[in-house]
Amino acid sequence: MRLDEWLTSVEERQRSALAGLGTFQQQVESGLRQLHSSLDEAQRRADDREPGRALRVLEALDVAAVLKKMHDENYLGLARRERRAVPWLWRKVELGRMEGFLSHFPEGWPRLVRQRLRDWCLADGDAPRIREWAQLAGRCPKDTRLLRWRLPVSIELALEPEGPRRVAVSWADRPLREVVGLLGHAGMRPTIGYSGHVVAEYLLQRCKARRDASDALAYLLESEEGRAWLPNSSASKGGLGAPVEARVAVIAAMLECRSQRRIAKDVQSHLEDRLVAKDSVFGDPRLSTLTEAWSAVRSRSKQAFEAFLSALIQQDLEFFFEKAMNKRDRHDFWLRYLGAIQSTTCWLAPDAYDALLRNVRTLPAEQQAAFRRAKRFAKGEVSAFCLRFDEYSVVEFSDVGHATYVYRHSIFSSKVLGAGVESERDLKHRPMAEGWWTHAQGWQTRFEQSLLALGIERGPSLPR
Repeated sequence: MRLDEWLTSVEERQRSALAGLGTFQQQVESGLRQLHSSLDEAQRRADDREPGRALRVLEALDVAAVLKKMHDENYLGLARRERRAVPWLWRKVELGRMEGFLSHFPEGWPRLVRQRLRDWCLADGDAPRIREWAQLAGRCPKDTRLLRWRLPVSIELALEPEGPRRVAVSWADRPLREVVGLLGHAGMRPTIGYSGHVVAEYLLQRCKARRDASDALAYLLESEEGRAWLPNSSASKGGLGAPVEARVAVIAAMLECRSQRRIAKDVQSHLEDRLVAKDSVFGDPRLSTLTEAWSAVRSRSKQAFEAFLSALIQQDLEFFFEKAMNKRDRHDFWLRYLGAIQSTTCWLAPDAYDALLRNVRTLPAEQQAAFRRAKRFAKGEVSAFCLRFDEYSVVEFSDVGHATYVYRHSIFSSKVLGAGVESERDLKHRPMAEGWWTHAQGWQTRFEQSLLALGIERGPSLPR
């Protein structure tokens, strides 16, 4: 009996010890996670502060004197703050001089690598020059404590012209959220241009492999990190976004995914909404004169960009003439001019706007997006729709009995819209109009001839 009691007590002590060990293991793992999180946060703050610190140091230094010492190879004559600033001035320093400087002060290697990543840009010069600097940075000792190198390729390969594509290919099987996290661990937050180019290449690789990119684009549209690459002015909580070049690359890749139908309808609608939002620093892509940023997007992906604009205009046409007006014949007529229409604006009467707002969730995703782009009249019972062509703006009205008004852009923008628009009456100025056309029998033929007289021709047939 005593032996049984003793064995029982031993088993209880074993269970208590094992439970204690389990608790201790959990505490150790939790502590390690907290330590890793604290280190990552400390590194993130250091990475975020370094560009500002570099700017302050350069403002306080006599940069011309530093460059003269580098040119004269007077490396030992550099003060401590000057030695710290030399890697930040790599664009103004000859390659051979930088190599000599690093041989005297190897602590500058990680700073040069990080600065080269921040400044990575295909516009820095021809490919041979970029590769020469990549080869120099690739000689950085791998065991340097401040390097924190966690990319899947070597430093040299990462800094070459094809560097972002190589990184994206290496991480192609990972979710984009994880890829952005890995870039952050390597010291490249979304505000660093290199990260944006990796994200753009990641999306293009998805298109090339014919893989769905809905999850990746949804992450970019909804997450705080992803907003840094969107054209909205409120890109992030801190108000900081990625450089314009990186945003252009990401947006062009998004449009490629959209053009090749690699995203779901709801994600596509969300994307279109964000790209034409009122707070976009890129401006409205539907304007006849594109901003420099949208021109850069168009130059990278012309076909995808033009398909995006045509889709926006087609959605607006369908929304107004089918939902707000219920005039199928007018919708079919103006759809023939889809290739010539540069932008559209929809004004809804208050009652029509409020009724659609109550039932907006029942609309197809693309018409929900068109409704969000529509404007609301302050008063009146008639809605209006403006179609902007190369030199003229044409205004249609929702109720039968209202003529179609045609204005030159200069008159329409300054005198019609400039006075403020509260109802459809403010869009009717017969003395200022180039013409006003009625919808009597045979109106399609008369409209077509009148448009030809203005130099507006029908475009090729496009699929709906």
